[in-house]
Amino acid sequence: MSLLHPLGRHRLSASELRDENRLLLAREIAAADFFALLMQDRDAVYACYLKAAHDRDTAEALADEYAQQLAAQDAELRELRAFRDNTLAVGQPAGQRDIDPHDQPTQPIKVLTLPQAFGPVVTTPGSDSPTAIPQQRSAS
Repeated sequence: MSLLHPLGRHRLSASELRDENRLLLAREIAAADFFALLMQDRDAVYACYLKAAHDRDTAEALADEYAQQLAAQDAELRELRAFRDNTLAVGQPAGQRDIDPHDQPTQPIKVLTLPQAFGPVVTTPGSDSPTAIPQQRSAS
């Protein structure tokens, strides 16, 4: 601000200088108030940043702990599965295993097709259902 009149010709009067000082002081007070608000906002943002950083660190620590627990449980599960598979494994054929003397060993089951088991199958005239032709069994 200049002490000269806005047109630059005359010096300002004392009352005009007092008015200008009041205006400048009001602006200075407003700027200081605004700066104080900015500082409060900055402090609030920084507090939120610190809380978020703490929460992130806590979450990462929990995730690491859970990953370690999962790895330990996975290893235990693999050991248990291997133990189960080894326990239930059958390593020898039926004729060579130790079995209860009163128990019958498992033998292979002979699986036949219908024609092998019952002979040729034909359809009689006038009927839709097939009929097995009885085979002659030899007396042995």
